[in-house]
Amino acid sequence: MSKAEAILKIEPENELRFRGPFKEPVSVVMKLSNNVEKKVCFKVKTTAPKRYCVKPTTGVIDPKGAVTILVTLQPFDPNDPNEKGKHKFQVLSVLAPEGDFNIETLWKETSLEINDWKLKCVLETPDEVGTAAAAAAPAVAVTNSASAPAIPATAPVAAPVVKPEDKTSKDASMQKVSNLEVELRKASEEINRLREELSSATRENIQLKEEGLRLRRSNVSSGTDSSGFKAEQPPPMYRQPGQDSVATVSSPNVLYIVVALLLGIIIAKLFF
Repeated sequence: MSKAEAILKIEPENELRFRGPFKEPVSVVMKLSNNVEKKVCFKVKTTAPKRYCVKPTTGVIDPKGAVTILVTLQPFDPNDPNEKGKHKFQVLSVLAPEGDFNIETLWKETSLEINDWKLKCVLETPDEVGTAAAAAAPAVAVTNSASAPAIPATAPVAAPVVKPEDKTSKDASMQKVSNLEVELRKASEEINRLREELSSATRENIQLKEEGLRLRRSNVSSGTDSSGFKAEQPPPMYRQPGQDSVATVSSPNVLYIVVALLLGIIIAKLFF
């Protein structure tokens, strides 16, 4: 049936364009307009019912009225050659009978002429959109000179989508940096505390050594008591060479070991 004789006007007329990426559902709109003064029944069919979701698929359009059909393409792999250029839609229309009727069985029971219109599906991946637009521009200009203006595409261009993985990775990196700053601050406080303890221990060690020297000199100076007997001298304690300097020499080494352990723990938390 020619466009002039059709009881419905379909927009777009010839094809439904779906623009990727197709990792998420992509929708386009199809508009059906009633050209006559009677009610018209319609039904939308497709060659790939599992791939597309159509709402509504059937209905009744009032005289000179219109209805909008939402066609949604489900996610799929655009590299699959079986998914390109083979999907089609068919729009059936018939004048609504008088009185009550079942729209589901109407298409088999009616004696009136059923009009049908076919549209093909065009699936465009992002890298094909620019090439298709450049190639279509001259053809559109030639068509406009010989016929009515072309109907503009109704499907909006998909906006760039920020991947959740990138955002999650950025948030994790910022969290690691924040944790590192906290750990470094704690390590600095712990090092200061250890330095104070080391300084205090060193002062106490020096005081003990001075006290020991003072007591030793006092015992030497008072070697005999008033009765003429010598005071019993304690047996000399065996001391290894360099024993007096153990505390002062080994204390800085202990501090370096503690600092190295703290830095190793912080680095392990950051990278593992």
